[in-house]
Formats: sequence, structure tokens, C-alpha cells
Amino acid sequence: MTDSVESLLPRLLEFRHEREWEQFHLPKELATAITIEASELLELFLWNEREQAATVKQDQHKMTRIKEEVADVLIYLLFLSHDLDIDLTEAVLDKLEKNRLKYPEEEYRGRFKEP
Repeated sequence: MTDSVESLLPRLLEFRHEREWEQFHLPKELATAITIEASELLELFLWNEREQAATVKQDQHKMTRIKEEVADVLIYLLFLSHDLDIDLTEAVLDKLEKNRLKYPEEEYRGRFKEP
């Protein structure tokens, strides 16, 4: 069974409430936790050469660790967005449109340059 991201939030909120952790989940703390977990994710790729990065999916142990760190980032992001009343779908679509204007397809296809 695959749950949607939207269906995760009630379960996460219940988990947090059962432990009375709301008191610790201030925006700054959640943002800090996101940064720490993202750094732990990045650490899994530290010193990887291009060839290693291309074969990471074949390393089941590493993939398990990557999935756990991705989940940690998403969990804290869902808590933060909920607590600040941020509609993630709306925020992502707004940012995508902003990036479409900032990085026109014809000008940026296959390359990156400073806007």
C-alpha cells in the first residue's frame, strides 16, 4: 500500500501529539532539524565520484540510509508547513512559476548560468 504525502500528515501529527512534542516543534527548531537531516543526507554522498553516484541505487545498505534521511527531511518539512499554515502544493507551484520566468527554457536548456 502506498500512501500519498497528504495522507501522512494526520499520522505524523498523531505521533507527535501522543508524545506531547508540539512544545518542542517551534519553527526555528523544525528548520534546524530540516537542515541537520539534509546534512546527514548530503554526508552519504560525501567524496563520491561521478561513477559512484551513478551506481548508488545498487547499494541497498546506502539506499536504506538515504531513504531514512529523505524521510526525516520530509517529516520535519511537513510539520513546519503545517504549523505555519503553508500549503505545500501552492508553494511549490508558485515557486515553479517563478523559476519558469527566471530561467526561460530557451535560454537555460542543458546548461546553467547566473540569471
